[in-house]
Amino acid sequence: MSKLPYVERDHLGGITGECAYLWSLFLSNEADVEDDHEMYDRWRTLVDQLKPAPNKPTPSSVWCSDLEDAIERYTKDA
Repeated sequence: MSKLPYVERDHLGGITGECAYLWSLFLSNEADVEDDHEMYDRWRTLVDQLKPAPNKPTPSSVWCSDLEDAIERYTKDA
């Protein structure tokens, strides 16, 4: 397991775009190591949507129940 990304929330309680990107990248790498192709594809899709690019704004807030559940699983014992 790699080092866990930080968790940052906006003022409404959603995960910030940068934080969601880092967590999606982390989760896709974890799924790749575990040879879980379905979860890898799911997280890579989110990575591709959130990946920073020129002239593409970073979302201020991301609401994704799968991402919230995964973060909770990884951080409950941390």
